[in-house]
Formats: sequence, structure tokens, C-alpha cells
Amino acid sequence: MAIESDEVVKSVGRVFEVLELFDEHQGPLTATQVERSLGFPQSSTLALLKSMVRLGYLSFDRMGRQYLPTLRVATLGRWLERSFQSEGRLRALLDEVRQATGETVCISCQNDLHMQLLQVELGIHPLIFSIPRGMIIPLFQSAIGLTALSGLSDAEITRMAQRLNRRTRKRELKVNLELALKQIDKVRTRGYCVGYDMSVKGIGAIAFLIPSEDRAQPIVLSVAGPTDRIAPNEAEIVAHAQSAVEKYLRRG
Repeated sequence: MAIESDEVVKSVGRVFEVLELFDEHQGPLTATQVERSLGFPQSSTLALLKSMVRLGYLSFDRMGRQYLPTLRVATLGRWLERSFQSEGRLRALLDEVRQATGETVCISCQNDLHMQLLQVELGIHPLIFSIPRGMIIPLFQSAIGLTALSGLSDAEITRMAQRLNRRTRKRELKVNLELALKQIDKVRTRGYCVGYDMSVKGIGAIAFLIPSEDRAQPIVLSVAGPTDRIAPNEAEIVAHAQSAVEKYLRRG
């Protein structure tokens, strides 16, 4: 679910859409390719790409009329490596859980009053739950969000709920604080969160909090797929995921 449109300055959002497009494509792109892939107006696309070149985030090959991110983009997040543990270890965690369950597995973290999917490994069953990396999901209306909140104090959760209720205009996104605190307490008690038909009708998700002392925010591992397949296999999925998380933490 996308965040409300007035929460993002259009030009800023487009910059990151361009960078994410390059991340998906993993190669040079022409202005026309960017325009068609993202649905931007031609004039706006050219102006945006030229600005990113001037700022040093894109390079431009005049012969091929192609753009490519520069090393400046690659170095932006290097300082986070001490906080965000090895990409390889997270990949191994995702792969292990996906192979054990056959379902779509995600790593996500809290992004202000939302959850954002950082890594996604699609399931191997014929019918899978397909979600894009980078997707924004409501914090209080999702299994992964309730899981992330379970690591916070009730006072912190209350402040977030109040802030969200002040900011949102959509009734369905407003938080019933009493209900939310009960749900979060249940997550704390059993060590994971289960949500059926919560964020998407017909989809079930089981989420696990992965704490880390050197991480600014905890991350959440989730396993998702059709409810009629996740529900009868809940205990088995929980056992596989918890075993994989314990192994991941020991390697830290």
C-alpha cells in the first residue's frame, strides 16, 4: 500500500524511483527507457536525469545516450555497514527460510510510521505472493508492523499511534490504540506475529523480530503466502524460521 501522496515531494520521490530502476536493471539506461519504465513526462525525465548528472550521481555516455549511476551512489550507504549486518548473512537467512517453507520471504524495517520491504525472495510454489522490494506497508495494520512495534515500549507505541492518527486522513489507517496494544502484547508473549487477511485479502504472514544491539532499528523477517497454505503449516513455518533466526544471530 502506497503512502499518502502529500507525504512525498514529487521530485524527491522521482529521484529515488530512478535509482531503484537502475538497481533493478543493473545496467545503463537511456532517457527514453527511464521515461517509459516509470511513466514520467519526457521533459521532466530529461531535466531530472541532467540534474542528477550535474550533482554527480549519474554519468552520461554521449555516444550511447545512456545514463548510469556513479560510484558516489555506491558509497552513500557504506557508513551503514556497521549497523546493518552483512548483506550475505541476510541473504543466507532469506534463502534458508525460503527453501524450508517454499513461501515468499522478506526482510523489512520501520520507516517512520510505515514498514518498508528491504529484501524480498519470492517463493518456489506455483502460486506465490509476489511483492516488490521497497514497498511501503502500514505500521499498525500489518503483521510485520506489529512485530516491529513489539520491541518498543507501550509509551513509544502510544506516541506513534497518536502521531499517525493526527496525520492520516484515511479512516481505515487510523489506529485503535487499545486493540493495537493487545495485539502487540500477544506478539511479545509468543515471540512472533501471525496475520491472516490483514494487509491483503487471502494472504497470510508470519513475522519475527530480529534484534541487534548495533542496529539503529531492528529488522523483521516475514514469511507470506496464500492463507489456505500458510495457516495449516503455521507451526512448521514458525519452527523453520525460528531455527534460521537463531543460527543467524549466533553468526553475529
